[in-house]
Amino acid sequence: QFSEEATVLRQQTRTQNIELTGLNEAFAILNGADTTVTSFGEKQPRAKGKVFVNPLQGVLLIASNLPPAPAGKAYEMWVIPKGGAPVRAGMFQAAGDGTAMHIERRTVDLAATAAVAVTLEVEAGVDAPSNIPLIVAPLPPALQ
Repeated sequence: QFSEEATVLRQQTRTQNIELTGLNEAFAILNGADTTVTSFGEKQPRAKGKVFVNPLQGVLLIASNLPPAPAGKAYEMWVIPKGGAPVRAGMFQAAGDGTAMHIERRTVDLAATAAVAVTLEVEAGVDAPSNIPLIVAPLPPALQ
């Protein structure tokens, strides 16, 4: 019985460490001196939230009112360059309460990036968006 309890506690510790790492990465982006923020979905009944972009640390998406993806599906984030094809920026799921947080650690050329978008795709992801974006967060014009 102690062995089973120890196994459960180790798993809980691993899960908490993963969550803590994600929060530390989010705080690093939020507190970055060069971080920019843009909102999406304001005054609309669909997903809403903010996208934080730091040129050296990556992209942080925080959303609410985003329903959990159906079985076999997941949300895929895209960095949309000016005049170029969307670049994959990771897969994520929304929580049961409609909230989501997704971090993509990468360098981002703010001057060459038009927007960050999210589509609903097959769980394995796709190389190019195959659905209309559910979220589009244009970067502020001063950065483009």
